[in-house]
Amino acid sequence: MAIYVKIEKNRYIDSLQTLFTTALLNDHEGIEIGYVNMANTAFKEVLRKEEMLLPEIEALSDADFVMVARCTSQKLFDEAVAAINKDAFSVSTDRSGTSFRTIQEAKAGHPEANICTIAVPGEYVLEEVVKALDAGLHCVVFSNNVPLEDERKMKELAVEKGLLCMGPDCGVANINGAALVLASINNRGPFGICGASGTGIQHVAAILHECETGISQAIGTGGNDLKEPVGGLMMQLGISALEADPDTKYIILISRKPADSVLEVLLKKIGSCKKPVVVFFMGCDKALIEKHGGIFASNLDDCAEKALNLIGKTFSLDTEQEIRALAGKIAEGVNPKQKYLRGLYTGGTYMDEAMRTMEPVLGPVWSNAPLKSQFKLENSSVSKENTCVDYGEEEFTKGRPHPAIDPSVRRPAILKEAGDPEVAVILLDFILTPPGHMEPVGYVLDDIKTAMDMAKAEGRKLVFIGTILGTDADLQNKKEQSEKLQEAGVVVCKTNHTASRLATEIIKILKERA
Repeated sequence: MAIYVKIEKNRYIDSLQTLFTTALLNDHEGIEIGYVNMANTAFKEVLRKEEMLLPEIEALSDADFVMVARCTSQKLFDEAVAAINKDAFSVSTDRSGTSFRTIQEAKAGHPEANICTIAVPGEYVLEEVVKALDAGLHCVVFSNNVPLEDERKMKELAVEKGLLCMGPDCGVANINGAALVLASINNRGPFGICGASGTGIQHVAAILHECETGISQAIGTGGNDLKEPVGGLMMQLGISALEADPDTKYIILISRKPADSVLEVLLKKIGSCKKPVVVFFMGCDKALIEKHGGIFASNLDDCAEKALNLIGKTFSLDTEQEIRALAGKIAEGVNPKQKYLRGLYTGGTYMDEAMRTMEPVLGPVWSNAPLKSQFKLENSSVSKENTCVDYGEEEFTKGRPHPAIDPSVRRPAILKEAGDPEVAVILLDFILTPPGHMEPVGYVLDDIKTAMDMAKAEGRKLVFIGTILGTDADLQNKKEQSEKLQEAGVVVCKTNHTASRLATEIIKILKERA
């Protein structure tokens, strides 16, 4: 294997394109690992860690574009680059074949347009959002690493103009039936969702879809919106927008617990809303939500269930008794030395939800993003006891795609954790999204099978538990992905909460036996 590079000076490619094309590059024949990115400092650090930072890349500026890979031959690398340039980097045009260099040009060419997606480096986001808002466009801001003071400024302007500014770091939105950024494809229906959690929005929307109803709108605020410096400005505007939307009959709010000052403002907003509001603010007090007229939800599954109850529907889940019975059956034959679980997550909200399920029963869970700071892993690649790792965290996604798009970032951990003789259970989540990997399950099936065979040869029984976030309307098809996992011997659960409850019960049984 050698390192090959293609450099283009003064060529800008936005982060959505680089994420997608990095995944394409890694799927080509002969590529062991590859990256597509602007030659910024963060990207150079990624290459340095991978021992791929060639001198000619280190000498580049932030304005230069790079495709680099560890590959079996120059010929195969050149073929991969040619294919990407043809399929992914052709000039973007409208239906008439016209291309636009600026937001203003695009708006002038299409005065009917009312929404703009922005995916530029964080330091340039405020400038571009201001241009879009001044042009009368709602914004979906996929970019991250935006200073909180910049986010506050752009959202204050959006509120002033009565326009949505979804993000920064907005990964999921669905407006008038159009799945934007990383959102799943969903049925239309009476429920409007506003959330600071992309995974949370996608989860609830997917359950509504499965129960033959759906969403009117899904507004992603970005993960920092409910922090004190930003003030929840977009969730406030989102509630107002959904209240005014004639297609929205019911409102659903989803987030980690807001800052105290933000929560106070949102509760007043909920209290004055004329439509029923289901509220899942993770870790928030039930009595406080209900005091202000909200319908309290204790977790994502409960959030979907409370919403469905409003239209006389339910979502069937395994009971505690059924989970205990299944856990007892699965625990049979597990080696007495096996006593820990490892959660390898692509969704941060899913990991957070899982740890909140595990800790009251199993005690502290170590993580790269723990519930309590004293249980933060020194090295995210070195697990301790019961451990959960979020592979969507910035440490893993700097200069490379989110694992929903490129699942390779999580792949080495599967065999590594399987090799630990004290591990009994490995939890995996899979996120389906239109721009994502077409075979998120198939990509790791060989690793799962190898891990199970390795454990069996050593006299151990290794349990894999999986969940799939998406719908049957997604290009990857949830049902087909689920069947592939089941055929490989993976226990597939309906939801992440059920999966974490099952894993917790298995470890609890093993501890009791020990």
